[in-house]
Amino acid sequence: AAGTVPRRRPPRSDMNRGLSLLLLPLALLAAPARAEGGAAAAEVQIEVLHLPEACSPKSKKGDLLNAHYDGFLASDGSKFYCSRTQNEGHPKWFVLGVGQVIKGLDIAMMNMCPGEKRKVTIPPSLAYGQQGYAQGKIPPNATLIFEIELYAVNKGPRSVEAFNKIDKDGDKKLSELEISQYLKEEFARDGKKRHPSAHDEILADIFKKNDHDGDGFISAKEYNVYQHDEL
Repeated sequence: AAGTVPRRRPPRSDMNRGLSLLLLPLALLAAPARAEGGAAAAEVQIEVLHLPEACSPKSKKGDLLNAHYDGFLASDGSKFYCSRTQNEGHPKWFVLGVGQVIKGLDIAMMNMCPGEKRKVTIPPSLAYGQQGYAQGKIPPNATLIFEIELYAVNKGPRSVEAFNKIDKDGDKKLSELEISQYLKEEFARDGKKRHPSAHDEILADIFKKNDHDGDGFISAKEYNVYQHDEL
């Protein structure tokens, strides 16, 4: 209504941290549109360049990975992407198997262990398809080659362990009280100063985006959107 004073929203950095258990914005080279046609018949070719003697843990859907990779066009070998030239050269973090990268990379990096290096060839149907990706200098119907070095395999943000840590009473659903306590613990851990409204704003936002049936709880099914473990 006119004349009302809007509530102060917490800084974006606070909001992102507060939602870290439920949403991890770690997109890299994500396809801007679904590749069409032929995906079922196409395959990703994987060549293991280096395999550590101790190959554990192996990556699976929903894991949080840390990796560097270079992308090349198979047609002429030209490089179109290099993770080492971005973000001050830091390796990329992303959740595997949930569409944060192109489908071919989600497939190519399954069952991969820390320290492993792979060269993978991805057909157009598992990359950018007939439309290509002009912004990324990828032409239509392009077969892509990636050289990948994986550094870390961690439990993803919606793992069984993360859920159970928040679910203090073990009833397989997260109450406002439980998530409120989790936020307080996270805020205390990082020690940053926050406006008093930050906690309530973040808590309300979590339930708005995740309590799909509106029953006042976030169920195991609502929480486990990545479905990498059985809750």
